[in-house]
Amino acid sequence: MNQEKILLCVQEHSVTKNLGEILVNSGFSVVVSNPVFSSVTSLASESNPDLIVISASLDYEFAGIKAITELRKKTNVPVIYLSSSDNKEAYNKAKITNPIAYFSMPIEIDNLVRTIEIGLTNHKLQQEIVEAHKKYEMVIKAAKAGVYEIDPATFEIDSEETLAEVFGYTTQEVKDNGWGALLPIEDFNKKKELLSSLLQGKIRSYSLEHRVIKKDGKLAWAISSGSLVTDARGKSKIVGTLTDITERKLAEEKLKKYSEDLQKSNSSKDKFFSIISHDLRNPFNSLLGFSELLANNIEDLTEDEIKESAKSLHRTATNLFNLLTNLLEWSRLQTGNFSFEKSEFSLGGLLNHVVSIYSDSLDAKNLKLIKGQDCEVNILADQNMIEAAIRNLISNAIKFTRDGGTITVGCVKNENGAEIFVTDSGVGISSEDQERLFKIEKQFTTEGTKNEKGTGFGLLLCKELVEKNNGTIKVKSEKDKGSTFTISLPYLK
Repeated sequence: MNQEKILLCVQEHSVTKNLGEILVNSGFSVVVSNPVFSSVTSLASESNPDLIVISASLDYEFAGIKAITELRKKTNVPVIYLSSSDNKEAYNKAKITNPIAYFSMPIEIDNLVRTIEIGLTNHKLQQEIVEAHKKYEMVIKAAKAGVYEIDPATFEIDSEETLAEVFGYTTQEVKDNGWGALLPIEDFNKKKELLSSLLQGKIRSYSLEHRVIKKDGKLAWAISSGSLVTDARGKSKIVGTLTDITERKLAEEKLKKYSEDLQKSNSSKDKFFSIISHDLRNPFNSLLGFSELLANNIEDLTEDEIKESAKSLHRTATNLFNLLTNLLEWSRLQTGNFSFEKSEFSLGGLLNHVVSIYSDSLDAKNLKLIKGQDCEVNILADQNMIEAAIRNLISNAIKFTRDGGTITVGCVKNENGAEIFVTDSGVGISSEDQERLFKIEKQFTTEGTKNEKGTGFGLLLCKELVEKNNGTIKVKSEKDKGSTFTISLPYLK
């Protein structure tokens, strides 16, 4: 166990001798200095004592007091002064250095020893309090928190610097502004209600997560906790803590989004496998049925029956191919494996190219295609994605338009870019079904006017492709009167 060290610098030799012996016998380590100014300042710095007993005057008047005044610039070591006379001036000068005691000679050695022991104990406790407060400040700072007090009568706030600094204010600004200026109105009303309940005795404490308006105007999140306490004088006050939880709230929001995305992904995956297991089975059953019919009975079939079976096989194979294409493209989009390459291209030129692909399909149903006015505008997007989206819309228009009907395709400029529209005179879509068009969880399919099978994935794929290019897709339709699908895309200025 380390001995506590006492530095003695006393003019009276007898006091030094007697006091030194008693202190040593009491278990202290004693260092004796010559009673001169230069010696005490030098030795005090070197020996680092736990307490100093010093004469107010050494080799000249007030030299002891002057020595301690110099030491106070470096250390707060406890000091006991001994004075050879009842000198009021010396006493007043000594008080400035904050000693633990001031004795006039003659003194009782036992009384001095007790004062030394009490002084050391108190100083040790003070040091522990200082260290504890430093640790407290470090914890509070690390936690981005602080303590506040509220006067129930005035609702005036007294806060620590750490609390104010977390949100960019000074303690005076917090006091002057109050909660009303620091919190958004909804949050302020919630806190005000809790404080009122606390003062009325309805609750014993409170805890509230709320927003705080930082000094730079940005919003932060905090958790405020407090309770009503009574101090030693019997005065009530609300004491609480305010902790910055902005990072935690952001993490929670991210976690919530990840959870929602995961749930959506799982739902999409389940729907994907459901479609694969159900929608792929039907076309394959048809293919197997027709092919088995031809394989086993071709010699008994007429030429017209063989042609009809071949057409049915072709329709089924085409539908199966479209379904597989849409499923694969959609799954690649979901997994991030769809190549995305933006380039500048002419929207009018792309429309002309896509329309030319469907000439045979249009002729097969005697459909009239009306080409709208060319839209001479360049856009910056993934050309393959936009082409796939337009193909799906035109394919659907052909599928759901009766023989002899019309389909209009074109594009127009607007303030923000260009709109591609595909309008048909087909069967139309009910308002109820329109709500389900672009949602996988409500995915549905209907047959075309010649019993063409729908994949149920075409419009969902269109939406994904268009949104990947910062665009939107919408529908306007009325049952039995046709539909208009519109793709809006930003253009390259």
